[in-house]
Amino acid sequence: MIKRLDDAKPLPVILKPVPDELLSSWLSRHAAFYGMEQLEFLRHLLPDSHVRRLHAVDTDLSQSAAEKLGHFFRRDQAEVRRMTHCDLAREAKWFISPEPIQSCPSCRSRAPDFERQEAILRNSQRGWRITCSLCGRALAPLSASDDIDIGTESADTDVSPSTWDEAVEGERLLNQFLTDNEKAAAAAVAAFRMLLVPRPRLPSMAAWQPCKLHAVDALAPGFDALAERKNAGTRWKNHVIAPLRVRATLLAGFQRLLEKPRPRFHILRSVTLGHYRLRLETLGEQATPILGPLWFS
Repeated sequence: MIKRLDDAKPLPVILKPVPDELLSSWLSRHAAFYGMEQLEFLRHLLPDSHVRRLHAVDTDLSQSAAEKLGHFFRRDQAEVRRMTHCDLAREAKWFISPEPIQSCPSCRSRAPDFERQEAILRNSQRGWRITCSLCGRALAPLSASDDIDIGTESADTDVSPSTWDEAVEGERLLNQFLTDNEKAAAAAVAAFRMLLVPRPRLPSMAAWQPCKLHAVDALAPGFDALAERKNAGTRWKNHVIAPLRVRATLLAGFQRLLEKPRPRFHILRSVTLGHYRLRLETLGEQATPILGPLWFS
């Protein structure tokens, strides 16, 4: 492989990117092709950069860095930036996983690789998605024990078709907010976090019921039981990235909140107590740009 590259000229061989491929993935495949370490390759391309991790270019790529990369790869800087998460508002960072957590079995089976190095798509880190943005099919967890069949209609067989449809609509709306503007994105994150506010365990509850309860169960009954049954722990990535096997039910709850914000906010409020209710109310205030006024006059 080529060990030395010209500091001024474009790369002699440029690998074709896979549709929706992350910039870090594309750079990684080039580094392997040229027989260089990933950071060594990145420092050659961006000698003035202070980036210490190749994955940082996916979320923090300046215009000047995009222009330099565009020169080396014979691409417009806008094309380079489209391979990152730069289309998202800053608040959307809460939904971006630092590593791949899911994939589309259908697209993955068709994607070429280089020396067993698979291309990593932007979809794989977007923790609000349940469907592939390329083909529309259900995403699957990367964990081998959680794999689903390529032909499965939804990411969770316990989700009814109607709930799955609501979840897909919730995904669409959340995606719209996160790619709109900072105000809408911040409000959407707040609205989503409202659903995850803990609710108290009442003495009347059966002993078999899950110990960790969330407000969303009042809008999407069965969420807590499903999380318990699927062994979906509460220490989720960035506190809002739910495991894929329960995410559809959570997104359905998000869609229902957006459908009728005021009455459903009060349902959430009725199942919370103490400082958790105060947290819910604070988040409700932050979510008003997309939910509107939530208090009955």
